[in-house]
Amino acid sequence: MVWQDGWAVRLIIMEEMHQYMKTKMPFDGFFLKNLDEQNGTCKYEEYLRNCKENPLTEEERREWTESTHAAIAELERLNAEPKPTRQAAEPEAEADGTSSPQTPEPAEPQGGCCTGQEAEEAPEVEVTAAEKTFVPQGEGALLLPAKPTVIPEVVSEPKRTRITELVKEDYKNWRDGTRIVFDAGVNSGKTYFILNVLLPWAYQKHWKIIYLCNRVPLRNEIQQEVERLGRTEEKVGRWDHDLKQIVYETRVTNKYKDTLRVETYQWMESFCKGNPKEVMNYFKRFNYIVADEYHYLLTDAAINKYIDLSYVTLNELTKYRPVIFMSATAHPFFHRWRDETNEALPENYYHIPSDYSYVERAVFYWTDAEEIKIIRQEARRGKVLVFVDRMSRIRKLVKELEDEFTGEIATACSPYRPEAREFDGLEEVLQDGKLRKRITIVTTVFYNGVNIKDPELICIISRLWDPIVNAQILGRKRPVSKQDTCAVYFKGYSSDRIKQEREHIRKRQLEPAKKWKDGKSDPEVWQEYLHKPGVVKMLDKYSQTVNRDEYGNGWGWRRRAEHQYLVQMDALKLMMEKGYQWGMLYAVTERDALLSKIEPLRFKELEDYIEKNLGKPILGEIMRKELVERGCITNPNDRHKDKSEPSLKIVNRYLIYYGVEARSDEKRINAKQKATFWTLYRL
Repeated sequence: MVWQDGWAVRLIIMEEMHQYMKTKMPFDGFFLKNLDEQNGTCKYEEYLRNCKENPLTEEERREWTESTHAAIAELERLNAEPKPTRQAAEPEAEADGTSSPQTPEPAEPQGGCCTGQEAEEAPEVEVTAAEKTFVPQGEGALLLPAKPTVIPEVVSEPKRTRITELVKEDYKNWRDGTRIVFDAGVNSGKTYFILNVLLPWAYQKHWKIIYLCNRVPLRNEIQQEVERLGRTEEKVGRWDHDLKQIVYETRVTNKYKDTLRVETYQWMESFCKGNPKEVMNYFKRFNYIVADEYHYLLTDAAINKYIDLSYVTLNELTKYRPVIFMSATAHPFFHRWRDETNEALPENYYHIPSDYSYVERAVFYWTDAEEIKIIRQEARRGKVLVFVDRMSRIRKLVKELEDEFTGEIATACSPYRPEAREFDGLEEVLQDGKLRKRITIVTTVFYNGVNIKDPELICIISRLWDPIVNAQILGRKRPVSKQDTCAVYFKGYSSDRIKQEREHIRKRQLEPAKKWKDGKSDPEVWQEYLHKPGVVKMLDKYSQTVNRDEYGNGWGWRRRAEHQYLVQMDALKLMMEKGYQWGMLYAVTERDALLSKIEPLRFKELEDYIEKNLGKPILGEIMRKELVERGCITNPNDRHKDKSEPSLKIVNRYLIYYGVEARSDEKRINAKQKATFWTLYRL
């Protein structure tokens, strides 16, 4: 057993090295000195003292050198010999009742910090899993491979480009009045650049940075990372009157505490409302302004009537300071600045597409029953994250699932809504980047500023049709390794539903905004519009682009809300022209990164049924019922509460995705009766 002998030699060398390191270290203790600097220990000083007190004799030095060279030569010989096959190794192992020692498995790569800092990782090497033999399990028992792990020659994958690599030294030349854009996907190193490159540079120059983001949890994460990066310890001495001597204590400080301030856009909006005259003077105190998650000005415009304050303030600040705009999904803003207005010069525009390699498949479903079945199916394998469009859907899903998944369901919505009290808080949903429950059901409050680094999250489900929102949803999962993948399910929408959505936006959002703007030059236009039957009621109930003022008297136009709906209209137009699936996914990625991953919806329960009953004639009514239940098969366009049974033709429209079809045949069951039987056949 050459391989086993090789391990024995390795163990001998390790033991001899251990003994030798007690007295002498290689390179005069150079590595030990480095370890002391990293760990704050004093092993190097102990080593020097030991060397002085117990020096090796000339004979001991010669014996060590000779034994080491012999062992290394033996290792080289063993490594050069061909490895034994499993068949050759097994008899010998069985003869003496031993198993081959296990090759150590490669350690799982560690995820980055919880701040959204996208640290650059070393390329991963795939290792084939070793075949395992059975050994008795118990205390001290090991499951060992029958042959050593084979590490194949792997061609290195192209390294992902990071923002730091694109920017290089450009940041040293950014001047006042510059608009810098990071139009880059998740895990592209946007936050990493700010905290690990720009922040030390500003600290060195005694400059200041203000960092704006869209959610309190994200602000807290970034602040924690700043504290970690800037943590310093110093020994401070004080005179102890009792001991009659100086006592040294460790004082922890943050060297960056005066260099970077982290706040939210909502904080800035409150500042603008409370003291508008002082806003510009305050922000001019900072040398850099960072506007992270800038898509907030689009995605939240319909629910936050003060967003225009953020937009106007930041736009004005670009005249006086370098403002860094960062987002993975703010393309409507960024492309306009670059292509239409030239506000973002090419040399200050840094673009990296989003990486969706971790998405193993993209699947569309169409009914609520399918959604329930998907959740049940995927939750039996791992964790599931579900995004819904309204809180009533959260309640309905919980009611449907709570019997099977008691104590394994978490829910969350905006903490500012009155209904939030009946749902979980963020800390009850997410802890240290990991979902705390098997099923997590949330509204869109969760799609921003939350980074999930949880390999157990294997499925993301979205009921939302907005591509910008769905891009943010996909970005919540931050894979920790190449093997950390997930499936994504999107709610499908018919062409009728898309037309309906476009009409609602036109009538409830864009038409009021146009009438209000026309009324600025001709007041009669606006007054005439207001006096139409049902208009005021519609504005109060639905409109986000035109709202009453704070006192309820006049009406005001919200520029950013209108912009949001114009972007949505463009997306809906693309879906109508190209089809919902193509249009939505293309708008999410701005390329075809997910289109190739579309797979038809299949349920394992139905797959198992097909496999079990393939070729077996079964009474048609029985098979119809069993297929319908297991595959959520329904009649299209059947909106009745009591839906009619789908025909054989409709059933086969579903079965085609399973590679089978059902055929009907009339058979005699006795001398007087015939019955219709269905049989499943492979296509």
